[in-house]
Amino acid sequence: MKKFTFLLLVCTCLLSSSVSWGHQYFFAFAEVEYNEMGQKFEGSIVATAHDFELTLMNAHGLKTKLENIAPNSPEVKIMEGYLNQFLTLYYGCSFDSNAVDAYCTADWKIESFQLLNNGNIELYFSAAAEHVYTLIQVDFRFLMDAFPEQQNKLTFIYREDRETLSFTKAQSQQYFALKP
Repeated sequence: MKKFTFLLLVCTCLLSSSVSWGHQYFFAFAEVEYNEMGQKFEGSIVATAHDFELTLMNAHGLKTKLENIAPNSPEVKIMEGYLNQFLTLYYGCSFDSNAVDAYCTADWKIESFQLLNNGNIELYFSAAAEHVYTLIQVDFRFLMDAFPEQQNKLTFIYREDRETLSFTKAQSQQYFALKP
């Protein structure tokens, strides 16, 4: 009986410790600002580095650990492709007048990134955007393809206004209104 109790205790400890190694909730935080002078969107995302790395390796073709990627290496294109797929920004734009005559999508370019000591990665990115008008639709499904419980927050900055919205798998699209 003592052996059974001891074995049960050991199994319980192993099972409970294995559950504590993972995490149940996943978060990413982004900030995007429209820079009128530079006519571009500028932003950053902070997410858990190992979650991002795992997602890129499992389903997006990354073969190199994030810590070994140089800012000018071809692997950055994989990160950029992922960013463009899972952080989409649609906005009213104008090609030849002062009125909305088209809808454009931000084409993100990663400017740089850094791995932080706390286990996060911070991506810095931008996209050219001339003549931005009306509502901006944001679809922020970053890491939700791999982690369905992922919850994201995005703060949009335009002039002096800041607005923060939450994104989940069930509500991955939100709108920001530009105020004159």
